[in-house]
Amino acid sequence: KACTAMKEHGSSANRLFRPPLFVETGPHQSDVFGSPLQTIPCDRKSWYWPLLFTARGDLQDLVYNDLLRFLLPTYAGTHWLKFGLLTCCQLGLLVWSFFRAFQLDDNDREQAARLLNVLVVVEFMALLAWIAYMLPTLQALKCDWMNPQVTNRNRMPIHVPMGLYASRRQAREGCCQWDLPARPAYPKSNLWRLDSTSPDDKSWQFRLCQNVEQALAVAEEQYDIDGWNPIVVPGNWMRQGYDKPIYTNMKYPWPCQPPLIPIKENPTGIYKRKVELPVDWSLADGSDYSIVLQGVESACYVYWNGEKVGFSKDSRLSATFDVTPFIADGTNELTVVVIRWSDGSYVEDQDDWWLAGIHRSVELVRRPRRADILQYLVHAKDSGELNIQVYCRSPIGRTKEARKLTFELLEDEHVVSDDSLGKNVWKAGPRLWEDKVHIAENVDSCSISARICPIRQWTAETPHLYTLVITMSYDDGITAQAEACRVGFRTVSIQKNGQVCVNGKAITICGVNRHEHDPDDGKVVSIESMKRDVCLLKQNNFNSVRTSHYPNHSAFYRICDFYGMFVCDEANIETHGMKPMGRLAHCPGWEACFVSRVARVVQRDYNHASVIFWSMGNEAGRGRNFVKARKTIQQIDNSRPIVYESGGALAEGSGRSELTDIVCTMYPSVPRAVDLATRSDDDRPVILCEYSHAMGNSNGNVHLYWREIWDKNVPRLQGGYIWDMVDQGMRVSGHDKNSCYFAYGGDFGDEINDKQFCINGLFSPDREPHPAVAEVKFLQQPVVFEPMEPYLNSTHLRITVSGTKERCHASVRFNMTSRYSFRDLSHLTWSWSITGNRAESPIRRGTFELSSAEQVQEVTIELDKVLSRLIQLEKSRPIGGNSYFLNLRGRLKAGESWADAGHLLVSQQFPVFFSFENFDIQPPKAPLPPAAVSSTLSAEMTDDTATIFWRRNEEERVLAAFDRETGALVSYCPRRENILEAPLVPNFTRAATDNDRGGMELILDFMFPIKGLKELVGSVFGGNDFSYVSQWSFAGLTQDRPPLTRCNNFKIAEVILTDQYTCTAECQIVHAVWGTTLFNTTVHYTVFSNGQIKVSQKLVPSAVLRRLPSLPRVGLTMQLIPSLCSVGYFGRGPGENYPDRKSGSEFGLYSTTPAEMGYSYIVPSENGSRSDCEFISFRSPEGEGLLIVADKELVCFSALSQTASQLDNATHTCDLPPAKNGTTPISVNIDHKLMGIGGDVSWY
Repeated sequence: KACTAMKEHGSSANRLFRPPLFVETGPHQSDVFGSPLQTIPCDRKSWYWPLLFTARGDLQDLVYNDLLRFLLPTYAGTHWLKFGLLTCCQLGLLVWSFFRAFQLDDNDREQAARLLNVLVVVEFMALLAWIAYMLPTLQALKCDWMNPQVTNRNRMPIHVPMGLYASRRQAREGCCQWDLPARPAYPKSNLWRLDSTSPDDKSWQFRLCQNVEQALAVAEEQYDIDGWNPIVVPGNWMRQGYDKPIYTNMKYPWPCQPPLIPIKENPTGIYKRKVELPVDWSLADGSDYSIVLQGVESACYVYWNGEKVGFSKDSRLSATFDVTPFIADGTNELTVVVIRWSDGSYVEDQDDWWLAGIHRSVELVRRPRRADILQYLVHAKDSGELNIQVYCRSPIGRTKEARKLTFELLEDEHVVSDDSLGKNVWKAGPRLWEDKVHIAENVDSCSISARICPIRQWTAETPHLYTLVITMSYDDGITAQAEACRVGFRTVSIQKNGQVCVNGKAITICGVNRHEHDPDDGKVVSIESMKRDVCLLKQNNFNSVRTSHYPNHSAFYRICDFYGMFVCDEANIETHGMKPMGRLAHCPGWEACFVSRVARVVQRDYNHASVIFWSMGNEAGRGRNFVKARKTIQQIDNSRPIVYESGGALAEGSGRSELTDIVCTMYPSVPRAVDLATRSDDDRPVILCEYSHAMGNSNGNVHLYWREIWDKNVPRLQGGYIWDMVDQGMRVSGHDKNSCYFAYGGDFGDEINDKQFCINGLFSPDREPHPAVAEVKFLQQPVVFEPMEPYLNSTHLRITVSGTKERCHASVRFNMTSRYSFRDLSHLTWSWSITGNRAESPIRRGTFELSSAEQVQEVTIELDKVLSRLIQLEKSRPIGGNSYFLNLRGRLKAGESWADAGHLLVSQQFPVFFSFENFDIQPPKAPLPPAAVSSTLSAEMTDDTATIFWRRNEEERVLAAFDRETGALVSYCPRRENILEAPLVPNFTRAATDNDRGGMELILDFMFPIKGLKELVGSVFGGNDFSYVSQWSFAGLTQDRPPLTRCNNFKIAEVILTDQYTCTAECQIVHAVWGTTLFNTTVHYTVFSNGQIKVSQKLVPSAVLRRLPSLPRVGLTMQLIPSLCSVGYFGRGPGENYPDRKSGSEFGLYSTTPAEMGYSYIVPSENGSRSDCEFISFRSPEGEGLLIVADKELVCFSALSQTASQLDNATHTCDLPPAKNGTTPISVNIDHKLMGIGGDVSWY
């Protein structure tokens, strides 16, 4: 242990968290990370051309940023420079014109003088106009909220969450709470949370002003608040009846002229609250008081008792102000002026809703006179080495009082995950270590080290935590202050093989990006919601969260520490709407903004074991400000890698720049991702910061990414973060009071918006899993089984049954591989089952055991118990044969903090062929059937229709009817009633998904804002926005104008020997508008005397379709009567799946209904499909219905209560009719081929 004075940095108030900035980092990095982080090779010529340019001031910066920041100024300095240069040029031209008039000859003096006089007047007027235009701008730049060089006024340094506890017991209990204990729930706390206690609480009063000047005038004049309205805090005023929410992805909802913000139209809210100090708080005891705003968007002024206290920007980190000079006994008044737009908004363009207000808690903090701990940083390594740095304030006025710090590490246990009042949330454990340090009166920092042995390491799989208590006391022995935090011992490193390791073992990031979002409260996210999010992720095999694109509520990190979740902690920076993206990152005037935002998140979240990466932001270019921000992080903390994706443009680095320790490209193709991880000129790990855009019905092809991520031949490809977790929809009332739907950009009258690009989560806003979650869960599961060589066949496991009928034996062997990096398998219980195509329930179940310690092992599954039943099934096998599947399951043996016992974590299915070669298994001879009912067919042709009649027992009725104009089956009556509500016709269209529509239109609007330019680009490159829908529309394959079917020839032929009719329709599928032939098709209907119809179709596409990248689908569609609402099928299920998203969907016999089969995406689209189906049945409550059997190839199908046209035309779920079984016709699609739903990207 050691005490050190840091006198070289000035007074204690200045040296806290303000070390010398931007010094070069030393060689100690290589000791921490295992290999130098700057691993870019010296021979930069081997890199592709965009990376020849760095953020250190060479050619790219000169052309791309330096020149542009003068042409397009971004702060006061360059605005003044531009004003001065242009003004001088105009003055020079004016002076030249004036003197030129006196140098003319007498011959042409008169005529030229008139021209020069006109020129002088014009130039003078232009100069006056220029000055008049620029003066308001220059005047506005003096405002704090439009000056990026002013990040705050009087804001206190940020620190880790501190409870200012009066005793070590309070500290031990407090650190096991999700949020810091505070009044009024904890009466002895030195923190008083001033939040509204209920929606009816009227403590906070609110007034919305049109602009900042008006709001400041109201706040400073101390107007009476009579007539103001109550408001809930925390809350966004847009969700409480004021102003309107705005959603943009990369646009700014105001003219992009940094740092300028609209002056006349900048909604500004004034919050007021009376504060009556608790009776046990006295101003006479020397305590200090501060007000803490945990989160305010986007900037705010704070007043206490009418006195201006300070100013702050940064919407996602706390702002603390000292109010000790202004506080009074009795009733005080707090006023917060919240500015919706500020220059800080330019760096908060984060693909999220713009929602202003106080969206996190407001706290009044009392610091007792002798509570001198201001900050403490804890670094606990996997070796058991514990390093603690404590910063204290000097004991002003108390120079004779000796101070002592006591450090304790205890094995306390957070025993429950619910810390509601009345719950015992912690259990005291033994003390593992204790030490004391005496601090001299002139020393304001103390460091201490210890080695704890043995120790249990923290990981996302094994989140073991300890309690560290730091107590400050004086000679009188009274505890002046106690602080505590939960500590996890772990080390993050980048090894020489280019892999990220935790505690020396390589990890795989099964991650997701997460916005803080609540469908009702906007950016106000409750503790319960945070816990639910983390538990949902754990239950679905995720192990990491990227806090896109800003620091989260401090409680979220405690929750991640407890449950076990790796965190990529991101700074509150994104300038997606900048052109070019790096304008602000390169501008010296924005240096303070960038560096302070990055440094403050590190200073707040340093102690959390769950934080394994620091992220400097997202899509903000690659400029000098990030170089300085990176050096600042390294100076504060060099124990974690730094990541940063500078932007999608090649000129911005695409996640491969020198600013990042990990290659973190977003949305690469699978080959591109593999290439990044196998390059010989780069040895950094590759973790995709964003991939698989989950917008609507999406996440197709994600299995291709995970096939490469789990491939041991690509070890540096270590996972990624899906974009993103939750649809950011806002719940609003529907057409009637009892209904609601989720709104998105443009639904609130916001004219500048990016539509539904905020609806791109794996979960709905109320956390209902999308169907894609099952796919991702399967691909990320922690254990995988692979059949051993003797049992492998091309598509099935081949299991030979040996022995006799009385004593037969069969088994199968697998190689099991555990993907856990740190945990054994003792927490899982294993089972198997055999299922088939003749019953929904398993044929037989059983259990098996795995060694809990081995990562790779052989496992044998004995199947003797099922064989007798299989023999019985084989004896009675149907004509199509039996299909069998072996299903392996791994479930939680006991309940975890994040899931109950029995929760399914591992599932894998294998098709099985049982070989009974040594057994003589013959199906028994079927008894003679009863006398068959005599059935014969006859046909009749008219000009419009062709009808097949069915004569049974002297009764003749219609069996099937065909439209000769279209060749469609329009009537099918197997039981007297026609079961078709709409005819059976060829189908080549679908209700467009978000990926089908793409987002290129939004990108083109952003890139070419001038009217007509987007259309010009579209006409040059073809199509309007390059999307699938655009190209399908051009080809006539969309729902709004579906192609037409024209039957050129319809023939009926009778086959006398088999008593059947063959109907042949030779048709053309034509463009609905142009009449162009798209397909030539021949449809064959074979009608049998038993009532069955066999349908086959032959298609020949025309040349005009060759330019299409893909057809939406090739199949048939029809509508069935509502009563056939009991749906059964044998295929992949039970949930929705598609050809490119079916790995996690298992074969089985499933039953469902049209209302249950679909999924209500927020933006209605194609949904509800099931892949690889062998047969499909539709039954009425009476048991009668329709059976569809695939002939040779398996088919995809869907049966929904809404038509494809209804889905395609609807923009919200409220636009659709209710999905009710038995009342609406059933829209059925039978698809030979169905295009996947994609999801690599959603914008082209």
